Amino acid sequence: MPKKTIDAEASGLGQLIGRIAMVCGVVVGLGALLLVEVQAESFLKRDARFFLERSKEFGEPPPNLQIDGLVHTDREQVLKVFEEDLGRSVYLLDLDKRRLALLGIPWVADATVSRLWPDRVSVRLVERKPVAFVKQANRATLIDAQGFLMEAPVSAQFRLPVVAGVGPDVTETLRLERMQRVDKLIRDLGPRIADISEIDAQDVHNLLLIRPLKGRAVTLKMGSKNFGERYKTFLDLADDLLERLPNGVTFDMRLEEQVIVGEDPTLTPPALEAEAKPKKPETKRSESRSEKKRRKHGR
Repeated sequence: MPKKTIDAEASGLGQLIGRIAMVCGVVVGLGALLLVEVQAESFLKRDARFFLERSKEFGEPPPNLQIDGLVHTDREQVLKVFEEDLGRSVYLLDLDKRRLALLGIPWVADATVSRLWPDRVSVRLVERKPVAFVKQANRATLIDAQGFLMEAPVSAQFRLPVVAGVGPDVTETLRLERMQRVDKLIRDLGPRIADISEIDAQDVHNLLLIRPLKGRAVTLKMGSKNFGERYKTFLDLADDLLERLPNGVTFDMRLEEQVIVGEDPTLTPPALEAEAKPKKPETKRSESRSEKKRRKHGR
């Protein structure tokens, strides 16, 4: 066999052995890295230094679970989301799953959940901002501009108007549409929204405002736009309108040049009511016989 052929075969064999050795080295290296990773993961899972500590006393929150932004949200509802994480490593905490669970709480608009190594969890909440009460019997429910319903906290007090037509019996799509229009009205009226006792949003193209005025409840038909201007027009004309039409109870503000007033013929205006009240009969004091005698003799 020629020498060149032997040298070529030896060279090819050497290259093959080199490749095999390199592959083996890579495999061994990857195995070592995998082993380190498994050991590190096991360490993070099992070492007590990474555990989210339970409450030391019954009724107290876990010391290493930090909750910010909680005002009206029920703290117990938030703690329940992390109940299964207590007493185990924060490494096992599923951040996305916990965030979604927090978003399921009615008062929570947004939430952020973070690990703070080695053994803490941070929760930041953004709560919904109620703009009105929902008109319904025997239940205090609040609603925000996006149509989300929230139970009113017992300890909190809100001075907000009542809105009809946005209760739980209304579909979410329709409730959102109505509340967006209501929110625009509330923002347009500004501080004057305090005058309003009820907003009827059942017709999204014609919102109705109900407010007290001179001893009666009057209804304003506001349409679907220019709420601030139309309410100011009503306030400017209210005294004159009631002077000319004392039985006025509904005021259609949708026309730019005029106000259409609906009257209640059974309503007695306050001034006429005062005149119509029967006068109290005068009471005369009866004189005794001795008094008559003294008066007769000029004493």
